[in-house]
This record gives sequence, structure tokens and C-alpha cells, in this order.
Amino acid sequence: MQCTEHSHNFKDITGMRFGRLEVIRYIETNHLRRPIWECKCDCGTIKNIDGLHLRQGTALSCGCLHREITIKRETTHGMTGSAPYNSWRGMLNRCENHNDPRYKDYGGRGITVCGEWHDFQKFWNDMKDSYTQGLTIDRIDVNGDYCPDNCKWSTQKEQANNRRNNHLLSYNGTILTLAQWADILGINYDTLRSRLKRGWSVERALTTGVCA
Repeated sequence: MQCTEHSHNFKDITGMRFGRLEVIRYIETNHLRRPIWECKCDCGTIKNIDGLHLRQGTALSCGCLHREITIKRETTHGMTGSAPYNSWRGMLNRCENHNDPRYKDYGGRGITVCGEWHDFQKFWNDMKDSYTQGLTIDRIDVNGDYCPDNCKWSTQKEQANNRRNNHLLSYNGTILTLAQWADILGINYDTLRSRLKRGWSVERALTTGVCA
């Protein structure tokens, strides 16, 4: 219908539709001197809505549309809150959230997440076939970015061994991280680290019994 001038000096929008809303009648003018209209949503809900919100397009339903969009966004992949989803969120935070305590070692060093992986579904499509429960996302090259060619799922131990600040020890022609030597020799990691800090040689630290 054509808008007509209302007796209160604003246009009568009775009968007009705004998204899912049909305007039924004028209710009152609020404290901001804006008309409030009684509207019926397609879902059947009756709600009073500020005319400005109707005209600006910020009110398109009784609220059901926003709920549907939110539910759809959260359930498209059905994995919100899962371990892979949390691993993906952590990856983004480390690289892009300046308030994340780990940012300095990731985004602060120029490590980025490839554009496609900002969408969880695309990330999951690339990585789901190799995922096993308990694993977290890890980079093959610790100085490289998060992208399909440079990422794999790893255990916490593998993650620890892949840190760029790992202490590498060479003994008898074999180079391993401190954590790897500790695992192989059955010596507590902190014990080995303490020995080296006290000035022990690598050979002594690795070959001395646990009770030393």
C-alpha cells in the first residue's frame, strides 16, 4: 500500500512488510519521539518495534531470523567445542590475537594462517582424514605458516620435540632434542636439563645413572 501521512506527523506504514514482519498498527510514540508499531512476524509472534529500526532494515523479524542464522552458523559443521575446532581456534588466536600470550612466538614472528583456513569447514576438509583423537595441529616447518602443505596432527610429545627453541644434543653422532634423549634413556627431562645447567658435559649428563 502507499504510505500516507499519519495524524502524528509521520508516515503510516500499516500493512507494509519489512522482511518477515507485517505492520499491523501504530501503538505509540516513544521517549525519542519515534513511532512504535505493532508487527506480526511470519512465525506468528506479535512484537512492538521502533519504526526507525523497520525503515533502516535492522528489524527484519521478531528475533527468529537472527536465532536461525546463529544456529545455522554454529551447526554447519556440528563441531563447535570439539577438540579439532578448539585446535583451529587456538591456531588463529596464536597468529592473529595480539592479546594471546603465545602471539609473540607466532603472529609476532610473522607466522600466518592461510586465507582458506579462516573458515573452519575448509580447514577440516583439508585435515580431517589424518586426524586421530588426542592430536593437535602442528607445523612441519616451525618457521613456516599454517597451511595444508606445512601442517600435520601431532601428539603433545611430538609438538614439544618440534619447538624452535628445543635444546638439541649431539652424542655419538646422533642429534636429538633433550626431550627425545630423556625418553630414550628413561631419565627425567628436568633431571637432564638440571645437569646441563650445572655445567655437566653432554656425555656425562646422558650416561650417568638416574640417581646421580
